[in-house]
Amino acid sequence: MTTATRTLFIGNRSFNPEHWEPFNWDDPLHGNQTYGEVAVIRPEGTSGSLMSGLWRTGRDIAGCEPDGSVDLKYSAPLGDETMVILEGSVLITERASGRQHQIEAGTILSHPKGVDLRWQIRSPFLKKMWVLWDSPQTATKEDHLYVANISDNPPNWTPFEWVEPDAGPQVCGETYIIRGTGSTGSYRCGLWRTGVGVPGCAPDGSATVRYTAPLGDEMILLLEGQAHLVNEETGEEHDLKAGDIVGLPSGLPVTWTSKAPYVKKFFVITNEALPAS
Repeated sequence: MTTATRTLFIGNRSFNPEHWEPFNWDDPLHGNQTYGEVAVIRPEGTSGSLMSGLWRTGRDIAGCEPDGSVDLKYSAPLGDETMVILEGSVLITERASGRQHQIEAGTILSHPKGVDLRWQIRSPFLKKMWVLWDSPQTATKEDHLYVANISDNPPNWTPFEWVEPDAGPQVCGETYIIRGTGSTGSYRCGLWRTGVGVPGCAPDGSATVRYTAPLGDEMILLLEGQAHLVNEETGEEHDLKAGDIVGLPSGLPVTWTSKAPYVKKFFVITNEALPAS
């Protein structure tokens, strides 16, 4: 089990540190691999193995062709990886089934640990936000890639309901679950929104809620609108806008305010504890 500092992790889709690190991994199906570069925004979680950041390919980047294109094989050996494509395009093939996906910016992918893929990245550039998750607790073995989009708007959204340890049952906003189980531990990813007529929101669509992320560590990419976030333990405040990335440690009390008229976010929630049966 990992014990993280009780702090917020804040980044942005345009985060560009002075030094990116080559992404190197040992793939049990394909050997030692180095492709692309990573910039880590969140290095840890409160349980399991959790990391998040940005990955990019392009000219003069490790493993890439002179024009910036890449052809690589990847089986997510480090754990379930869920990502949002921010820039560029790629053809992804599920190698066992031959199923193919033509992927563009705005696509959400959730890649179960061990599912073997071929990535054919077009030049000149690709960039994604990624969340890597693993734990010792075996959950659900899956054999296919989950594909959605940040603009998805299903006919039925579900009220987001949870229990705060000190305040009891809560309802705020609506969710659309893209993936509700993981290879290890408890796992869910999807979209969340607040707005006019949405449960837990004011008539103008705004919403303010105290939240301790009791379901697990949460990673957020704000997609639309603006929000205000306060760390209740330290008093630190953040004004968030579309493109901002936030990591919430489970158990840290924050106050989240969605500003009117609308907010939409992509989220990943992870917890080493298995779901209650």
